[in-house]
Amino acid sequence: MTRHPSAVVDTPRIGDGVVIGAFCVIGPDVTVHDGVVLHPHVVIAGAVEIGADTEIFEGAVVGKAPARSGALRRAPARGGRTLIGSDCSVGVHAVVYEGAVVGPGTLIGDSASVREGVEIGSGCVIGRFVSVHPDCRVGDGARVMDHTHLATASEVGRGSFLGIHVVTASDNALGRLPHDPARVRGPRIDDGAAIGSGAMLLPGVHVGCGATVAAGAVVTRDVLAESRVFGNPARAAATDPSA
Repeated sequence: MTRHPSAVVDTPRIGDGVVIGAFCVIGPDVTVHDGVVLHPHVVIAGAVEIGADTEIFEGAVVGKAPARSGALRRAPARGGRTLIGSDCSVGVHAVVYEGAVVGPGTLIGDSASVREGVEIGSGCVIGRFVSVHPDCRVGDGARVMDHTHLATASEVGRGSFLGIHVVTASDNALGRLPHDPARVRGPRIDDGAAIGSGAMLLPGVHVGCGATVAAGAVVTRDVLAESRVFGNPARAAATDPSA
């Protein structure tokens, strides 16, 4: 292990070849596997496991507990083990909350936020400034591009693509009612679907396997598998058999 003298390391579970940069803070319940590189000012707290050969860049926080503010309508879950798989990259100032699971070979971009209870598969891309809200599921090989927002309990299938500035919503009550998991539900995007830049998906809509949602479309109802939709509200393209 190579450790900068200013780093605070309270765990004995540090693997071989680990590099710990200046002013890092590593809590007592953290496990860091072989070959991990922690750049300066990284904070890892709570019950966290970092897989081998992962690199975490400056100012990132892993294992952050959610705020307990009374202003929040959703009472955040408490605790939970945070797991970052092997060969991952966690960008500058990214935040991965407690109870999140990130599969091997995944990239978490600069300033991205991955909230509690999120499960991200292997080989994924979570772009810069992406916000992944609690209890989302992202399948293997999915790519979620910069500045996209995944609302609470959204589901993104394997190999799907979401362009920049995609917005999803999860609450048709527009926040006027208390949080209720039976009502608050983000969209479901099936395997291999493609969502164009600037599209908006309303709560609970289902985008089928291999479907394409055009840039800027507003999806207010389900999209059939392999179909193509565009416009506001989104409708099937005229050349589609489903039109």
